[in-house]
Amino acid sequence: MAAAEASASILRLAQVDPLAVGHLRKVYQHPLEPDFVVKVMREDAVEARWGAGGRWYKKLVRARQYAGYVRELKEYIAAQARFAAGNAPIARMVGLAETDLGLGLVSEKVRAADGSLAPTLAARYGREGGFSADLERDLAQFLDGLLACNVIVGDMHAWNIVHGVDSRGGPRFVLIDGFGEKHVLPRSSMSRRLNAWNTRKLFRRMREQLVRLVPLETETSSSTGG
Repeated sequence: MAAAEASASILRLAQVDPLAVGHLRKVYQHPLEPDFVVKVMREDAVEARWGAGGRWYKKLVRARQYAGYVRELKEYIAAQARFAAGNAPIARMVGLAETDLGLGLVSEKVRAADGSLAPTLAARYGREGGFSADLERDLAQFLDGLLACNVIVGDMHAWNIVHGVDSRGGPRFVLIDGFGEKHVLPRSSMSRRLNAWNTRKLFRRMREQLVRLVPLETETSSSTGG
């Protein structure tokens, strides 16, 4: 009976199409909670990075492929402990769940106005034809929020920042993954000034990436005679 109950508690995702696919994870709608999503590791990414051909030092980490889960949960808890009133612009972490695709990380869905997944910064940048005044304002608020709550950012790019609403409010930009201390020597945790410098550096790099990689819809329409 206990085994049957445990099996029933496992979330069934294998036969469902993901909402989104990233370099390391797939994102699924939580089958029981409409406001939540479940992120699971991609099997090919796990094999490439932590399998037989992966780099040896990655296998030394006790959490192995789930180290990112640990970082993000820890950083969300740290933000709640130190800056709960600041409402840090990072995804609201809910917890962990057993799935038929491995351990899943559960977070609150950030939604667009129509209830669908919130669009990425890359999508909005392309749609608005570049750095519009509204986009610049919202990006400035996003950066201010990260700095005010001393969020440690490990990875920031145009596809892990989305613009929408969740239970904490919005619309605003939210970093949906890539937060938390990544370095063995926790330098960002040790110095708020150093962390702010690193966050600004990643923010500048992200803006440069937008210009370099994301086509503008207005330019595309013009070049095709639309």
